[in-house]
Amino acid sequence: MLRGINHVTISVRDIDSAFRFYREILGLAPVMKSSRSAYLLAGATWIALNQEGDHTPSKSYGHIAFDIGVESFAAFAAGLRKSGVREWQTNTTEGESLYLLDDSGNKLEIHASNLEVRIAKGKAEWGEDVEWFV
Repeated sequence: MLRGINHVTISVRDIDSAFRFYREILGLAPVMKSSRSAYLLAGATWIALNQEGDHTPSKSYGHIAFDIGVESFAAFAAGLRKSGVREWQTNTTEGESLYLLDDSGNKLEIHASNLEVRIAKGKAEWGEDVEWFV
């Protein structure tokens, strides 16, 4: 039986640049770095970076959302914007979110909310065509 996410692997163009971004800009804790890969921690979540020569960012909505406390969001988002991160979308969902791209074009989100809040909002606003299991 699955227990949760084991790790997230992100394909990057340049391991050195990506490692700096995730460590220095996002503040993830480094675990290891080699010439083609790196491991970092976002809280207890293992993030693996993998350098690929033919890296083409997706055009889809698919992204990785990092969790942050509501009390920390504004200052963290301001710091990201000050560092010059590229934003790919404005927030239209509940809670605070900043949607940004890493230096390889991977889509990320810094999100200050949780699933319980999303479910409550959805049940109140999304209408009858949604089948809920919780």
